Amino acid sequence: MATKKELLAQEVAKAVGAGKTVALETVDFNDPNRPKTCLEVDFPILPVNQVAIIEGNAGKPIYQMSKWWARRRSSVFRSMLIAAATKAPEDKSHAAKLVWDNYYANHQKKGAFKHLKVADIFMGGGTTLVEGSRLGMQMVGNDLNPVAWFVVKQELANVDLEQVKKLLADIEAEVKPQIMPYYYCDGPEGEKGTWTHLPTKKVMPADFDPLTIPRDERKDYRYEGPEIIYTFWAKHGPCQVTGCGHRTPIMSSPVMAVKTISVKHWEHTCSKCGDDFHIEEEAARMAPDVPLYVAPDEYPYSVLDRRRGAICPHCGHAAMVNLGKGKNKKVELSLLVHPQWLAGSPKQDANSQPYGGSAQDDVAATTRWDSERASKIRLLEVRGLLPDEVTCPETKVTFKPEVGTVPKRSNYACGACGTVQDVLATVKATGKTGPMAAYAVQGYAPKRDAAGKPYSGRFFAAYGTAHAQQYDTAFAEWEARKDDDLKDYWPRSELPYGFMTHHLQGGVPNHGFTHWWTMFNPRQLLVHALVLKALTDAERRGFGQDVVEAVLGTYVQAIRYHCTFAFYQADYDKLIPHFSNNNYHPKNTPVEGNLFSPVGAGGFNAVRNWLEDGLTWKSDPWEIVSIEALKNRAPVLAEQLNGKSEKVYPGDPVLDAAVYQGSSTDLAQLESGSLDLVITDPPFGGLLHYSELADFFYVWLRLALKGKYPQIFGAEYTPKSLEAVANRAREPEDPDGFYQRLLTQCWREAHRLLKPSGILAFTFHHSEDEPWVAVLESLFDAGYYLEATYPIRSDETKGEGEFGSKTIEYDIIHVCRKRTEEPKPVSWSRMRREVMADVRQLQGMLENHAKEGLPAADIQVIRRGKALEYFSRHYGKVYVDEGRAMSVREALLGINQLIDEDADKGKEPPPVNAEPMTRQFLRTFDGKTEMPRDQLQKFLKGSITTPDDFVQRGWCSEKRKIFTIAEPLDFARDWQGKHRRKLTADLDQALVLIGACFDGSGINASDMLKNDNFKPHVVLKPLLEWLSQHAANTATRNAASRAVSIFTGWAATQAPKPKQVSLFEDDEECA
Repeated sequence: MATKKELLAQEVAKAVGAGKTVALETVDFNDPNRPKTCLEVDFPILPVNQVAIIEGNAGKPIYQMSKWWARRRSSVFRSMLIAAATKAPEDKSHAAKLVWDNYYANHQKKGAFKHLKVADIFMGGGTTLVEGSRLGMQMVGNDLNPVAWFVVKQELANVDLEQVKKLLADIEAEVKPQIMPYYYCDGPEGEKGTWTHLPTKKVMPADFDPLTIPRDERKDYRYEGPEIIYTFWAKHGPCQVTGCGHRTPIMSSPVMAVKTISVKHWEHTCSKCGDDFHIEEEAARMAPDVPLYVAPDEYPYSVLDRRRGAICPHCGHAAMVNLGKGKNKKVELSLLVHPQWLAGSPKQDANSQPYGGSAQDDVAATTRWDSERASKIRLLEVRGLLPDEVTCPETKVTFKPEVGTVPKRSNYACGACGTVQDVLATVKATGKTGPMAAYAVQGYAPKRDAAGKPYSGRFFAAYGTAHAQQYDTAFAEWEARKDDDLKDYWPRSELPYGFMTHHLQGGVPNHGFTHWWTMFNPRQLLVHALVLKALTDAERRGFGQDVVEAVLGTYVQAIRYHCTFAFYQADYDKLIPHFSNNNYHPKNTPVEGNLFSPVGAGGFNAVRNWLEDGLTWKSDPWEIVSIEALKNRAPVLAEQLNGKSEKVYPGDPVLDAAVYQGSSTDLAQLESGSLDLVITDPPFGGLLHYSELADFFYVWLRLALKGKYPQIFGAEYTPKSLEAVANRAREPEDPDGFYQRLLTQCWREAHRLLKPSGILAFTFHHSEDEPWVAVLESLFDAGYYLEATYPIRSDETKGEGEFGSKTIEYDIIHVCRKRTEEPKPVSWSRMRREVMADVRQLQGMLENHAKEGLPAADIQVIRRGKALEYFSRHYGKVYVDEGRAMSVREALLGINQLIDEDADKGKEPPPVNAEPMTRQFLRTFDGKTEMPRDQLQKFLKGSITTPDDFVQRGWCSEKRKIFTIAEPLDFARDWQGKHRRKLTADLDQALVLIGACFDGSGINASDMLKNDNFKPHVVLKPLLEWLSQHAANTATRNAASRAVSIFTGWAATQAPKPKQVSLFEDDEECA
C-alpha cells in the first residue's frame, strides 16, 4: 500500500502533467514565412526561474558525474528547446503558458520533435544535448575542448550500470590493499585496528608493522579499523633574510577546525556542595587525545562515569544517580594548533643536512623534514566560545586564538627573526614549491560510529612520527616506481603558458608549480597512478571500453579533491575541492584526502555514487517541481507539502546524440541548411578560460585515451589557438577583438547551417556590459537580427532597479533569426519612434508577467530585447547624423535611456534625438559642474558607459578624484588650436559654438558655421536651446542663447536641403 508521501508525489505528478504523452505542433523552418514559435513570442520566465533557483542547489545527477565550468540550469534549456520548437498559439498571450503546461510532459513517445535537427556549437558540459535528446530531437554537439567532448560523450553513452559497479569493485579490490598501509591509524583512546592475513586467516599481533609487508603480498592482507580521512598540511615560508632561512608555517589563525556537537545531558545538583552542573552521557570531543581547555563562561559539566556515576566538577564528589530521559544540547568546540609548532623550524638539521618538503625535493631531505616537524606538533581543543586568550593545560603556554603567522595579506612573519615577508617572493626565490609539513589528521573509527559516540565516529589527532613514517614510506615507493611500472600513468608535462596559470595569483609557476605533477604530493601521485593503471588494464580483464571510459571520466572528477589545491573549510567541517573558485589558487593549508576512506568528500565512494546516481537518472530522469510555482496550479495540494520542491518523472530517458570535437568556425561535417535550431551558451569574454582550466583534467585523461583517440587526445595540451575567449596572455594586443572575431566566425558558421527560418537562441551571463556588447556586435555582423530577450536569474536575487542606475545580474536568453534582407538606412530619431511603438505592443504580455510577480528590472530586459530587434534589423544603417552609423554600444545606451520609465521625471530631458552618449553625459551631470569619482561611477553602473568615455571626448577631466565638466570657451579654443579638426559629434559642435559666443572669446561664431570642418549636426539647434535653459552656470546659458540666435540666422540663409538627406528631414519636428 502506498505511503502518504508516495500518494502526495503521485498527486504532484498529476497536477503538473508529468509523463503525459503530448505532440505539440511545430513549424517548417525551411519556410521563410512560417508562423512564429513560442520562444519568439513569450517565455515562462517566472516558473522557470523558480525551478532554476532550486536546481542550482540540487542539480540533476547526470551533471554531477563530471566537472564543467559555468553549467547553465537544465530547466532553462529544456524550456528553451520546447519553446523554440513549438508553434505559438493564435492568442500570443498564451504562448508562455503553453510551454510551461508541457514542461513536465513526455515529448519523446509521440515523436513530435523527432524530425527536428538541433545543434549546440559550444556544448561545454552537454546540457543542451541531454535535454534535447530527452525531448526526442536529433541532437548534434560540438566543442573545441577535448575534455568537454569526453564529458558529453559519457553523459550520452548507454553503459551497463552493473558492469560499471563490477569494475569499480575490481579497482578498489586491487588498489586499496596497495595503499592501506599508508592510511591506517590508531583511533582515539588507544583503539587499534586489525590486520588479517587472508590465505591463513591469521590475525596479526598488536605490534605488527604493515609498512613491512612486501608490495606483491599486500593483496593478501585485509585491514579493519580506524583509518585516516584527511591529512592537514601547512606551507612554510622559507625566510630569505641572510643568515636565517628559518621556515615558518603560513597560517592566518591557529584555529584549524570548529564544530558544534550534540550530546545527551541531564541537569543535576551535587548532593554534597549543592552546586548545579550538567551530566553529559559522552565526552563532546573532536580530538579526544589532545589537551582540553574549557572556556571560562562554559556551563559546568561532568561526563558520566559508568563505574563511579556523576562526578561533581565543583567539589569532586562522586555519586551513582538515577537519570531520566535526558535532553540533547549543543557544545561548541574549536581545535587549535599550538604556538610551539607555529614557531616553525630551521632550514637544516643538527648535522647541517638540508630539510625538504617541496615537490621537487628528494625522499631523504623530506623524511628529515617530516620527522622534525612531527616531533614538535601539539594541538589544543577548546570547549565553548573562543575567548580572547587560551592556556594549554600541558605546556601552560597562553596565546591568542586569532593570532597566526600572517600579520597582513600574502605575508608571514618569520618565527625566528620576526621579519615580515611576502609569501610569493620568498617561495619564488627557492625555485620550488613552498615546503609542506603536516600537523593533523582527521580519522574515522567504525566502532566509535557504531557505538553512537559524538562526531559520528570521526576524530582529529596530531600528526605524529608514525604518520610521518607512513607518508615517507609512500614517498619512497613512488620514487622507486614512477619511472618503472608506473611511468605511463602520471603527467610529466609543464604548465603551458596561459592567463589563468601565469597572469593570475602572481603566476602559478612562481609558486613552484611548474609541472602538473607538482600539484600533487607523492602519496597522491602513487594512488592516482595505481588507479589509472588498473583502469587501463581493465579492457584486458574483459571490461568493455564504454565501461572503462565511464569510470575514467568520473574518476578524473575526483582528482580535483585529491591534489594540493584542495583545502578545508573549518566552519563547515568539510573539504573543498580544487576549482571551487574556477582558478589555480595555491593554498597555504591544503588538505590531502584518503581516496578509499569510507567517509569524506570526493573519495572512491563518491565516484561510485556519482556514477550510479547519474546512470540511474539517465534511464529514468526526474524533474524538479517548485512548491512555490505549484501554488498557482494546485494551491490546496501545495499546502500539504513540506520543503521547497518535489520530484516527478516524465519517463523520457536520455538518448544518443552526435558529438564532435573541433572549432565551431568550421563544421564541415554538417550540411548547409540542415539545422532547425541552434541552442547554445557561448563563452563569456575573458571570464573563464576553459582550455586552461581543462588542462588539469586533460593531462590525466590523455594518458589513457591518446591511443584510442589520437586526433583528440594526441596533443600535449588542449587546443587553444581557436578558443573564443578574450585571453590577454595569448592575444596581448587585442584580446577583446580576437574574442569578437572568433565568435563572429562561429555565428557565421551557424548561419550557414541553419535553415532559412531557423532559430539561433543562446543564454549569456550579464554582469558586465562590454563582453555583452561584443557578443551582440558579433551576432549582428554574422547576419542575424534579434527577436526577443528574456531574463533568467541564476540566483535568488530580486531586483527593482532601472538600467543605468543599478547592475542586475542574470542570464539573458537571446532569440535570433537570420537576416534575409539587406538592412535599410534609418535615422536614430525614426528608430526611436518605431522602437517605442514596438515596445508598447508588448504591454499586454508585460502586464501578465507583472501580475505573476516578475520584478520590474526583469520586465525592462524584455523591453530592451524588443527595442534591439528594430536596431538589429537595420544594423549598420542606423544613422545618428549624416554618414555616421550608430554602434551597438550607442544603441544600447540610447535604448536604455528610452525604456527607463522613471528617468528624469518632472524634468525636461535633453533632446531625445541627441546622440545617446550626449544624453547620458547631460543627464549624468544634470546641471552640476563637478562630481566625485565614486558618485559618477555609481551613477553610470549598468549604463554601458564609463567616466573614461566622457574624458576621452574632452567633455570633462579628472583631478584628485573629482570630475569637472569642460568650459565651453576652453573647448572652443582647444579646437581652434588643433587646426580645426573635423567636428561630427553633436555635443562637440554645441560646446565649440557656445564657447565662441562667450564675451572676449576672439572666435567668430558665424565664420565657424561656414567652416568645412563644421557641418552642423541635425540636432545642434535643439541641443543649443536645451543648454540655454539647463547649462550649469549663467555664463554658459547666456552664451548658448547667443549661439541659438546665430545658428537660426545662419540657417535662414541656407538653401533648401537636397532630397538625398531626406533620411533626417523629419527629425526637426520630433526634437
